[in-house]
Amino acid sequence: MSLPGDAPNTTDLAPSPTDTLIVETVGGPRSEFRLSSHFQPIFSLAHRRPVGYEGLIRGTDSTGKAYLATELLAKAPAGVARMQLDRQCRALHVRNFRRLGNGDSWLFLNVDPHIAVQGHRFGSFAQMLEENGLPAHRVAVELIETPFEDEKRLVAAVEHYRKLGCLIVIDDFGAGYSNFDRIWQLRPDIVKIDREMTRRVTVEPLARRMFTGIISVLHEAGALVCVEGIETEAEALCATDADADLMQGNYFAAPAARLPAEHTCDDLFVRLFKKFRAETTEFRDQRRVRLQPYIEALADTVLALSAGAERSNAVRALLSLACTERCYLVAGDGSQIGASAETERSIAARDSRLTPIRPVTGTNWQTKPFFRRAIEAPGKVQITRPYLSATGPKLCVTLSYALSLNGSYHVLCADLDFAALAGDDLAFLTKMAR
Repeated sequence: MSLPGDAPNTTDLAPSPTDTLIVETVGGPRSEFRLSSHFQPIFSLAHRRPVGYEGLIRGTDSTGKAYLATELLAKAPAGVARMQLDRQCRALHVRNFRRLGNGDSWLFLNVDPHIAVQGHRFGSFAQMLEENGLPAHRVAVELIETPFEDEKRLVAAVEHYRKLGCLIVIDDFGAGYSNFDRIWQLRPDIVKIDREMTRRVTVEPLARRMFTGIISVLHEAGALVCVEGIETEAEALCATDADADLMQGNYFAAPAARLPAEHTCDDLFVRLFKKFRAETTEFRDQRRVRLQPYIEALADTVLALSAGAERSNAVRALLSLACTERCYLVAGDGSQIGASAETERSIAARDSRLTPIRPVTGTNWQTKPFFRRAIEAPGKVQITRPYLSATGPKLCVTLSYALSLNGSYHVLCADLDFAALAGDDLAFLTKMAR
């Protein structure tokens, strides 16, 4: 859809003074660069189409040599000249984006925090948008990752953009200064995950396990999450599995002067979702196969305890399984009853550094997910995400089950060695963490 008065979808834009960067050097030659806009699509996973485009500046010198944004900014002297170039680039993006005829999507504009706090020093942002016919609600102001000492001034600047009607975006979350402090202070509408984190999630189990949790926390903070820097199908699948809202990267589309055709990535998303469904089904089957012996042994233990068997006898078969570390019984108020029944390998693997937090009779587990979920749903096996056991340095998964003993509910728990359960299967490691 086009806005009234839009030009046809073309990159043949007439040159103007704002298309040129001139760099004057003391005692040196004058350099001139022709500036142009490239736009990289930002896809909504749910809609399977672009919902926004990030404006990226490109430049060419008189010989035709191409320069990226960082190279152009480095050529402008620090201070006023660089700030003016930054504003010039944003105005160019707005003008070119408007001419390309897209009337629905957001335009993401990078803003350096140091420039954001300058206010009207280099011209009114709102006036620039109005002159180019782009409503503020279609603009996503993207704060780039950079140290900035006066966060109060930055908060005030962000509120100015918000009052104009713009979306607020924090870029490169997880790198440098783009951390939870900025999330809490700036309350962004969208958070972009740093591309280095995107790369790590496909090769590092710890990063992959944390990825879902980080995105979940950002959602709870009231932000949509964009995973940027996606280069491969594996990275796209990780982002899909972690419930990201938006995706950006060369896997979908590289920055270009033209906007892609509306259905360019239809086949790609068909493949992506097909692969995601297949991996999800495979994981469910694997989890059922791997956990079934432990769930069955847990059920046998429950029956034995309900029939009055001694606990040491009731848990023997469950403890004999390869991945079981320990079993313990918790009263309805969350307090542990007696000591844990542990395997020899669990005892041998104890970390002496964790001695002060080893569970003993009376240790209370009422705040833990394995207890709360079981006591709220008696008669159903509960399975936790992997977490560090208080009895050793290993990640464990806890199976728990609420049963009635002597007229009150108790919760039977079994800790399983997560690494032994998962083996070398990175996908299984990750999906168990959800």
